[in-house]
Amino acid sequence: MILRLLTPFYKFKIALFHAKYHKHMRLADIARTSSDIIKFKKHVYNAEDAWRKLVILTHKIKPNG
Repeated sequence: MILRLLTPFYKFKIALFHAKYHKHMRLADIARTSSDIIKFKKHVYNAEDAWRKLVILTHKIKPNG
């Protein structure tokens, strides 16, 4: 019952993490073309963190069957 109430909130958070992932991947691509390895690594790691949180939330609202 409580999961049904939280599902819209989780879907909103999933959308935010998805946008954060794409933002950091775009910034990593810009840093890669400018040959700035420190910024590239920072943005890739941030994108990986956003993707990890996205997967965790997706599995949290997935039905058990």
